[in-house]
Amino acid sequence: MGAYHFFSYDSSGKTQADNFISVVPKTEDMLPPVVDIEFYGDKEKNLPNKETTQTELTALLLQLEEYYGLKPIIYAPEKSYELYIANSYEEYDIWIRNVLNKPSLSDDRDWTFWQYTNKEVLDGYNGKEKYIDMNVFSATEEEFDSYAK
Repeated sequence: MGAYHFFSYDSSGKTQADNFISVVPKTEDMLPPVVDIEFYGDKEKNLPNKETTQTELTALLLQLEEYYGLKPIIYAPEKSYELYIANSYEEYDIWIRNVLNKPSLSDDRDWTFWQYTNKEVLDGYNGKEKYIDMNVFSATEEEFDSYAK
């Protein structure tokens, strides 16, 4: 089991970490927290400042790691990755979103997870949404199992 946090460009990293920690309990065999860095509202047209974003993201990541004892995973569409993550955060695994092509990151970094579609229809899935996201892990099942605390 794991939890996912949608990063806010409008709140401090500490506030976001405090909120996440208040609602996501530590559990046995939990997966690392995932922090999603993407655009919402008018943020893609009015790009948030890189330095401020990285300061708040770093605060969030460090506080989550300290509390859970697990290094968070960074999820990002390629545009957000290139603007805020590339050539930084090398110690974090990357979950990249590109539903058009296989990811090719400018800093030649390898991704750990890849969301390759958001339009999959899965047999046996009867949820409210017709389509679901699908992802692939770049290593072995044993390596995936090592994520659990």
